[in-house]
Amino acid sequence: MKIKIFLGILVSVLIGIFFFSTKKKQKEGNILFYNTIEGVGRDSSATGKEKELLELCKVWGAIKYHSSDPDLLQTIDSSLIRNYNKIIAGGTDFNTTISQIIPLSSTNKTTADKHYIGFFPDKNWIENSPFIHENDKKKLIHFITQSYHYSESKLVTAEENGELNFENDSLFYDESKTTPAKRFLALCKLWNIVRYYYPYFQTISGAWNDVFFEMLPLFINAENEQEYYSAVQIFGARLKDSHVAVKMGDSDEYEGKYVGNVVLKTLEERTFVKGYIVNSIKSALQKGDEILSINGKNIVVIQDSLKEKNSGSNEIVLRRDINRLLLLSKKKTAELQIIRRNKIIKIHEQLTYINTARGAEEKEYKSNAGKAVSEIIDRNIGYIRINDIFSGNFRVSFEKIRNSKAIIFDLRAYPNEIAVDFLKYFDNRPFQTMNLYRADIHYPGMMRTIENEMHIPSSKKDAYKRPVVLLINEYTQSQGESMLLAMKSIKNSVTLGDYTAGTNGNVMVITLPGKTKIRMSGIGVLLPDYAATQRTGIKPDILVQETPVSLLKGEDIQLKAAINHINKKL
Repeated sequence: MKIKIFLGILVSVLIGIFFFSTKKKQKEGNILFYNTIEGVGRDSSATGKEKELLELCKVWGAIKYHSSDPDLLQTIDSSLIRNYNKIIAGGTDFNTTISQIIPLSSTNKTTADKHYIGFFPDKNWIENSPFIHENDKKKLIHFITQSYHYSESKLVTAEENGELNFENDSLFYDESKTTPAKRFLALCKLWNIVRYYYPYFQTISGAWNDVFFEMLPLFINAENEQEYYSAVQIFGARLKDSHVAVKMGDSDEYEGKYVGNVVLKTLEERTFVKGYIVNSIKSALQKGDEILSINGKNIVVIQDSLKEKNSGSNEIVLRRDINRLLLLSKKKTAELQIIRRNKIIKIHEQLTYINTARGAEEKEYKSNAGKAVSEIIDRNIGYIRINDIFSGNFRVSFEKIRNSKAIIFDLRAYPNEIAVDFLKYFDNRPFQTMNLYRADIHYPGMMRTIENEMHIPSSKKDAYKRPVVLLINEYTQSQGESMLLAMKSIKNSVTLGDYTAGTNGNVMVITLPGKTKIRMSGIGVLLPDYAATQRTGIKPDILVQETPVSLLKGEDIQLKAAINHINKKL
């Protein structure tokens, strides 16, 4: 698996395939829950026509994602577009429109799996609908319950690694231009995929109808493709998921731009320089500088404007991702107003060309692949960063620190590899790292556990038995969080730092009309006790949080606390 970080300037890194695996013909896991949705939306300002469009969206989604009829799946998107245009034009009876959609399912003659006869825990929205006739309600419920069976003709499929695949859902997606009707199709597709397949839907389900009403004008009234792209970004922001990223067509929105050379952190509405990007242009900024404005604009105003289109699992992680974009520019320099040693000054910061940054990152990646990347710090403490570890360099790195009195693993970055074979060098124990689940493709909306194939290797005879500290914070995300859970198998280990990002699990990529793609979390992760980590993160054993004072001093108080913990323990 290859990860492109682009020195952290992307809103979220491209997350690859993790440790997940299922069989092609599904090996049934345990049912965890079923994605449910309540009511018709709290937005009392929605018009009758808008409520009809929501109902059309719901019925279309129920038929489309439950069906295994190839003919139906080839025509249902075109049907949605036609019916949208009819409703917008007026003069059509909505009940007649719905009646004409539902009979399309009549070719589906397959009998439901005997275990699911009458199974449909989320039919309240149909039964309570004020828009659908009673006879049509019965037809739709019958269609859905009859769809509960194994079929290789379902629109959404699952890869052997557990990743959901939406590539068969590809009508109208090779055209760069869109229409209001096709953008309505895009909204309905997103709304229903999240509703049926998003593993963390239950945290947002109560307001999901309202999200439709909020997004509807943004999608259908977009005056150009850029506004449509922005609408998709705003939709993604509603998920509060740091895996979310949106790509418009074949373009690279970072091409020809320049990026910052520093790592920024915001605490208590104040943004400080925390560190530097490796191999970037030498920065005029110093650790502890507080940024007040960029190119004459107040930094808080800039950050707040970026919130609307960026998705963060929590406020700290959202700030982290937004700060990566603050110095992204078409210009080579940025004028900053800062506070340094209690004085307000202005500086001109030279930025790094994006292709130069990418090349430097790749060079750094390759240079670490075969050399020892560990070091000895303080009084004989081994130190190693998780993003420097490769399967080909850990042995030599470990040999350099194997006689140290303790080892600090710095997980405050994104790993380059997912292999956990290096754990054999440590005294570890059998450990249930996590529970994984995803949507059942044959029963949309149902979340089932899936097999976790992340196995902790047996310890070597001369395994390291001294203390190990695992340093974590909001940069410990996704693959890093999975790595952390595996490393908790080390017997004499303790986690120290701040909460992790709360963004774990594989991703799913969805293609929309207009050559636009969006990705989001596709596999859910729970702790061994089934506690959730999405949005909240993994709590460290020893909580050490940065403060404005520590940032002003340019101190790494988490690393300092790890060293102090080891020295006191020994």
